[in-house]
Amino acid sequence: MSPDIINSIVTFLVGFVAIGVYWLTKRAEKQNAATIVVMDIRHAEQVVLSILEKGVVDKSLKNILYENNWGKYKHLFASEFSYDDFAAFNRFFDACIEITEARMRMGEVFYANLTAKASIAQQKIFAIENISTPEGQVKKQQIIAEIDSETFVFEPIEPKTRVFQSLQLMGRLSNTVAFEKMKKLAGIHA
Repeated sequence: MSPDIINSIVTFLVGFVAIGVYWLTKRAEKQNAATIVVMDIRHAEQVVLSILEKGVVDKSLKNILYENNWGKYKHLFASEFSYDDFAAFNRFFDACIEITEARMRMGEVFYANLTAKASIAQQKIFAIENISTPEGQVKKQQIIAEIDSETFVFEPIEPKTRVFQSLQLMGRLSNTVAFEKMKKLAGIHA
């Protein structure tokens, strides 16, 4: 056999193996992405259930979405889902993002309130005349106890309203055919 034919065969085999490796890598990437999206949906729905059970949205709200994996991986599923399926996933994850942003806003307001309370405490303490005297120290402790015992923290209604509106829009994705398709892509059979 001539070296040119052997070179051609080897080149063909190397190219064929490279295509095979590429295809298997893409398939594994799609399966891993589907698994991550399924896990995100299940987590988000658990958080939603806890919100609905408590009927309260406050600063202790769990994080519904740590990262927008749907936004990162949805291109991998373009050929697998219909327009309606994509719309359902987009609506669900858009609502999750909205809830995440509202949660973040509630946390910002809460910590801004704590900072304001600390500032007021400092101002009152610095206004004490003769703070180094026993009477000044008593007055300081009274101010600290008074501010620490006050539990009121301003909580604006807007972020809470955004959460409840998003809950109404998102629906339950795990009961859909699209979710079953996603589970199948992830290799999840149960």
